[in-house]
Amino acid sequence: WCSEHKMTATGIVGMLRDRHGGVDTARRVCSYAREKGTLVYLIAGLFAYGGIYYEGNHKYSLNRFFEKNPDAIAKAPDGSNVAVKYKGRYGVKDELQGCASNPYLHEFILESLDWLFREIPELGGIQMESTDNGVCYCPACVKRRGGASLDEPISLADMAAIYPDASETIRRVNPNALIICETYHHFLDKECSIFAEKTPSSDLKKLLSMPETTFWQWKCDQMLKDGEWREGDEMIENMKRFRHIIRAHSGTQWWGGRNTFAVDNIRRQCLLSHSSGIDAVSMFGETSPYHSNIEFNYLAFEYFADNPHNTNDDFLADVMADRLGGKSNAETYFEYAYLFRKDYKRIPKAVSDIAKITASLSDYNAVRRFNYLSNFLSAYYWELSRGTEISTMIPRDSDRFDQA
Repeated sequence: WCSEHKMTATGIVGMLRDRHGGVDTARRVCSYAREKGTLVYLIAGLFAYGGIYYEGNHKYSLNRFFEKNPDAIAKAPDGSNVAVKYKGRYGVKDELQGCASNPYLHEFILESLDWLFREIPELGGIQMESTDNGVCYCPACVKRRGGASLDEPISLADMAAIYPDASETIRRVNPNALIICETYHHFLDKECSIFAEKTPSSDLKKLLSMPETTFWQWKCDQMLKDGEWREGDEMIENMKRFRHIIRAHSGTQWWGGRNTFAVDNIRRQCLLSHSSGIDAVSMFGETSPYHSNIEFNYLAFEYFADNPHNTNDDFLADVMADRLGGKSNAETYFEYAYLFRKDYKRIPKAVSDIAKITASLSDYNAVRRFNYLSNFLSAYYWELSRGTEISTMIPRDSDRFDQA
């Protein structure tokens, strides 16, 4: 599906897991993608989130490494281990953070990456993260960061401690690998002024020395919500020599709610990315195109990436109309898909209207899409009419969930 709709690559979080078949399954997935003309890349934390082998009893599982090397675990100011608790399907999981100054951890990460790209030659690349679970306050890390305390759990110094070496290790094995470095911010965020230093620090110099083919990934959820990102806002001057990706969580558990319709957010993401000279856009995909709201989100992603100046009305006419039995039906779908947010008390009438529309349709897929929307809205109405707060049904951005 991604290949048919011009998606360059698909990133998989936690791809290597024993219960998913480990390396053999990963090779099959990556090989299948290449056969279809697209790529699969691994999304992995380097200092946390399980490392390269996300889950299982494996040599390159970061959690197994921490069990054998507790001195490599990051320390909070009070000397305790830095860890975040994640609510998941099977209870609560403690996610330990690594010490970015620990030489054994550094060696382990690079060895893991070398193994990964040799073991899975079909792998298209990696999106690597220093992780946003926290930073280490051991004496070595405090000294390395210049003694600065941090108000938030990420650090340019930690990125500099691993991204350049990790990139070099990967490129030695696969010179053409897609290498994406996560920043956890929008390039306009005040925290990113550290990338704009006119006299670069030693950490920034390390990052700026990386190859121009490196992709830097920025997020835009909050900027889209607040409207602070405007057409023509330029990338940080120091970073213009690289390639760039803007990511968003539209229509997911992280923003808006899983399987929610988010076409307008996607349109704005693509328009603003184009105006800022961004090379690529990325979105989180949690479910398949069977879910009609998500199908239209994915199609909007394709459409507005190619046509960033087009309008929602253009999308309705060019994409949705053929799939819903006409432009008028597409306009109805677009309006009703947002009711659970804007005016949930209108949902019963909307469901009745949808029933009338489907009764006049002969195309199975058009009927299926409208039936999906009807069921989606009815589920929300059932909860909301009983006084359930919508914020309890849809995780806020600040909530952390294990996506295993």
